[in-house]
Amino acid sequence: MKLAALAISRAVRGGHTTLAAPSSVRFEPELANADHDLALITERFVACGPANTGGLCLSGPPGTGKSAFARYLAERMNMPVLERRASDLLDRYVGGSERNIANAFAEARDTSAFLVFDEADSLLGARDGASHRWEVSQVNEMLTWMESHPLPFACTTNLVDQLDPATARRFSLKIGFLPLSIEQRAACFRRFFHSEPSPIGLLALDQLTPGDFAVVAKRSKLLGISEPDAILIELCREQATKPNTRNPIGFRAAS
Repeated sequence: MKLAALAISRAVRGGHTTLAAPSSVRFEPELANADHDLALITERFVACGPANTGGLCLSGPPGTGKSAFARYLAERMNMPVLERRASDLLDRYVGGSERNIANAFAEARDTSAFLVFDEADSLLGARDGASHRWEVSQVNEMLTWMESHPLPFACTTNLVDQLDPATARRFSLKIGFLPLSIEQRAACFRRFFHSEPSPIGLLALDQLTPGDFAVVAKRSKLLGISEPDAILIELCREQATKPNTRNPIGFRAAS
């Protein structure tokens, strides 16, 4: 039934869109550092059901698990995921972005999908700073649909301070994601590399995220890196690429 509804929805709107592909790395709430209890939120969303949850604002640096948590939550609620980036929706023609936004919400409703907007700050920027009328119209369209949408949805952003103030009451929950704690960094090391890390080596790497561990795990497999000290060096390199991050110059993995 859901596949038939999806086909009809696409045919009516003339679009060709795809549901989000499942991630190869399973999301684990205990390996994400958030300012809310993600396991408890998941339990409550599952218990309340799709019609009684509303929207989520998921904010934080890249790689902290925002989109992964949204997909995990949808999976636990037995809902397909309909994921849209700002680049999928923004249109150079007048009225095009508004139409794409409306179509995304309508398709999610028609297919009973959990709608996820990535880069939501590009769709919901503060209107008082807008320099064009179409920017205001685009935000108005998003706000209108967020207010009336009957199913759960999530907006992810790295720039939560740039969202229009009117978004606040459109979200039932606002969750901030942070880099991993030292305990979580050690747990991620064991989870991704199946070995015990040096606590001293991980101590300075205080900006690492689950996404960084996934990237380094893929790189290590490609390059045949398996020694814990060598993996720590790769994690150090990953942290050094982050903007405004103190580079631990002279870092050496502890023996």
